[in-house]
Amino acid sequence: METKIYFTADVFGMCGGVHAALNTLEKLVDSSGDGVYVFNELVHNRSVTESFVRKGVKFVSNTEDIPFGVPLVIGAHGVSPEVEKALRSRASQCLDATCPLVKKLHHIAESVSGADELIIFGKSGHPEVQGVAGYSGTEKLFIISDPAEAIQLPELKNPVFISQTTVDHEEVEKVLTLLKERFPNLRESSGICDASKKRQAAVVALAEKVEVVLVIGSNHSSNAKRLREIAERSGCRAYLIDNAAELSPAMLDCRRIGVTGGASTPQYLFDEVITALEKAGFTNGKGD
Repeated sequence: METKIYFTADVFGMCGGVHAALNTLEKLVDSSGDGVYVFNELVHNRSVTESFVRKGVKFVSNTEDIPFGVPLVIGAHGVSPEVEKALRSRASQCLDATCPLVKKLHHIAESVSGADELIIFGKSGHPEVQGVAGYSGTEKLFIISDPAEAIQLPELKNPVFISQTTVDHEEVEKVLTLLKERFPNLRESSGICDASKKRQAAVVALAEKVEVVLVIGSNHSSNAKRLREIAERSGCRAYLIDNAAELSPAMLDCRRIGVTGGASTPQYLFDEVITALEKAGFTNGKGD
């Protein structure tokens, strides 16, 4: 019988920004005990959120749900200046776990003058995009989520382009090509982070070797969803799963399977999936 093999992506799992955010919250919990609040999710991973809830951390998305005088952490996706001001006015201690690369986008958006137009490529309802938009130095702000919306933009005189950190690198390039054709004077600062680029490139290489790709991450994680979409675009069946418990016989109906994880996915979830694959008869394909 043909051997069943699993491969792992060359780059996967938590990025530096996520590790830093986790450390920030863990230290505050250790020093403050119960009663720590987090505005929005710290990172978009259900398992991470649930682990902190068990430690007494409360996650809220409305400033008015935060009692006065409590310790607070701002999640890794950041917030607008207006929201940050409101949070700091309520918290006894407010720690900012915003990813440094998201902070960079804040500074770029803030530097755009009122005479310019700011184009943000990303998901309009995503906390990161909402936070970046709040820093815009111009009221002429446009949020687009696909190439079609780039074509539909009105005529712009001095457009500036930035993108959400976790969007698809190839989609960014498509949008930029369209925008540059329409606006030769476009100024660009693609926000997609190096960690996202590396994980996206790694899943493309992984998809070349396998029939199925498993992406470990939560379904509200933009970067994890991008990995699944890229794997599918590369010709594989691809599934986004939170953990090993979500594995199904249909997912394992193959001889060569690949595994990767989003930038917010803890290592232990990855290890649990590998253990489940080995119990199902898959062996490590490293070196093949």
